Amino acid sequence: MSKELEYKILRVFGPSIYHSTMNEEMMDTLRDIARTSRDDGKDMRSNLAGNIDRERSWATSQEIKDTFYYQLRPHVRAFTKSENARFQHNLLRKPKQVQDYDKLNFSFATDPWINYQKANEFNPIHAHNGNYSSVLYIDVPEVIAKENDEALTNITCRGQIEFIFGTDQLGVNGTHKIVPKTGDILLFDAKLKHCVYPFRSNTERISMSFNVGNINFDE
Repeated sequence: MSKELEYKILRVFGPSIYHSTMNEEMMDTLRDIARTSRDDGKDMRSNLAGNIDRERSWATSQEIKDTFYYQLRPHVRAFTKSENARFQHNLLRKPKQVQDYDKLNFSFATDPWINYQKANEFNPIHAHNGNYSSVLYIDVPEVIAKENDEALTNITCRGQIEFIFGTDQLGVNGTHKIVPKTGDILLFDAKLKHCVYPFRSNTERISMSFNVGNINFDE
C-alpha cells in the first residue's frame, strides 16, 4: 500500500497555498527531466518574467512526461479537493453530486519549464495564467537558506519565494514568505502574485514550474 500523502494548506490570506514534499520516485523523475532539459530544452526567457539566464522548456521522452503526470496527480487532487471543500462550506445549497477525486484529471495550461537559477538572479512580482500554478524544487543547496542567518536586516528574504495578496495593515499581513527546500512542491491560485528573491552564494538552484489548465472528472 502506498504511503498516504502528507501536505499542509496555508491560508495566511485569501488564496490558499498547498505545501507538500515529493517522494523519491518523483524526485528521480524530476532530476532526469532537469538533466536532459538543461541543454536540449527550448530557451523560454522571452516568455517568462524571470531575470534568469537559463530557463528551459522540458525536453524528455513521452514516457517520462507520462510518469511525471501520474506522480503529480495526487498533489493536484489533494489541493483541488481541499479548495472545493472550502468553497462548498460557504454555499447555502450543497452540490447534489459528490465528486470522486480518484477520477480527477487535468491538463497543463502552460507546459512545465525548468529554472536553473544562479547568484543574483531573481523573479520580479508577477502572476500566471490557468487555474493553478506550481513550483517544484529539484535541488536547493542548503547554503542558500543559511544566507538568511547572516543577513543584517529584520526582514530576511534571500532565496525565498514570497506571495503577495492585499495590503499590510494592523493585524493583517499582506505577504507570506517560504524558505524552499529540495523536494518541496507548492501549488497555488495562478492569479496569486509572487516573487523570488536573489541569493548570493556561488551555487545553482534548480526548480520546475507549470500552470494547470482544465480540471475535470472522468465519467
